[in-house]
Amino acid sequence: MSDVLLQAENVGIRFGGLQALEGLDLTVRDKALCCIIGPNGAGKSTFLNVLTGTLRPTSGSVHFLGRDIAGLPLHRIARLGIARKFQIPSVFPSLSVEDNLKVARWGAPSPARPIGELMELVALTNRAATLAGELAHGQKQWLEIGMALAIEPRLLLLDEPTAGMTPQETLATAEMLLRLKGEFSIVAVEHDIRFVRALNCETLVLHQGRRLRSGPFHDIEADEMVRDVYLGRR
Repeated sequence: MSDVLLQAENVGIRFGGLQALEGLDLTVRDKALCCIIGPNGAGKSTFLNVLTGTLRPTSGSVHFLGRDIAGLPLHRIARLGIARKFQIPSVFPSLSVEDNLKVARWGAPSPARPIGELMELVALTNRAATLAGELAHGQKQWLEIGMALAIEPRLLLLDEPTAGMTPQETLATAEMLLRLKGEFSIVAVEHDIRFVRALNCETLVLHQGRRLRSGPFHDIEADEMVRDVYLGRR
């Protein structure tokens, strides 16, 4: 049996006369961890929107568990087992951390992970009764990761999960994802190279809507073209 969870092939998106994505491929295997990086305007969030059904590709295909999901309603894609954390946290500020997780878990398959375990995973055990609106920014990011985990996804998509975080919070987030590695598949779109370096996983580099390079991060970081276009030179 194939261990391929998600398969995007030859994906293209055109907005009028603008070709935003062209010929993109991505294979995500079961329980894999990978990152998508690239300069501003490279097409990272657009590609993520295609993978979650927010945008329908004008060419190519996206399959999850062998099923064509391109253009399916978001709630149906979520029910198939894909969860997404957006760049800006969208928690319920007037509810406690615990209640945010309880709300997010409605509709999750049974048996679901206990709320206490979710809080422990995202380092919020001692904030269970704290209103989400009172959390620090980084803690709100962690809460939203916990809310995504609450639906027991097969695939977790993270859109810049460390945006606005301190360096310490960024590394703590990488450690969190590494602890979760092997439970389900994770795809993270990121700008913070410290975070991507800490994950040290398969990495896809986009530039102007196309694949520039892909492979293990230690190879990507040493690649001359990637350094010229995105990472810079020391």
